[in-house]
Amino acid sequence: MNKPKRKSGIPTGNAGEYFVMGELLRRGFDAQLADRNTKGYDMLVGRSEETNLRKVQVKSVRGTPWYVKLANFKGKARNQVTVYVLVGSQECKKPVRFFIAKNSDVAKHILQPSGWTKNGFMPMKAVQPYENKWDGLLKP
Repeated sequence: MNKPKRKSGIPTGNAGEYFVMGELLRRGFDAQLADRNTKGYDMLVGRSEETNLRKVQVKSVRGTPWYVKLANFKGKARNQVTVYVLVGSQECKKPVRFFIAKNSDVAKHILQPSGWTKNGFMPMKAVQPYENKWDGLLKP
């Protein structure tokens, strides 16, 4: 029996990054998408009155949970901010939702299936308190 071919996640990831970029610009942030395949972050974010830009990761899904790399929740990466984007179905019947959290704040919620050593899942309950918490992008 043939397994159905899995759809590429690239369009969903691209959509999420552009949704985040648009929302940041709408809210008065300075934002710049990183070059494709930049390791460790997807965009640089700041405010015009500040000179430093912060590296931000964007994780996008059509439906929860989010697939995550465990390495992003250890060491220096614990201080990184991730924007979890719930893009929704292709029918676009619900608005896009954004959850902005520091990796260290949600690390304890990662679900790690048996036998998985490098990856896990981030459930909705972990990020829900961070919905639309855009001010969290620039906190140290």
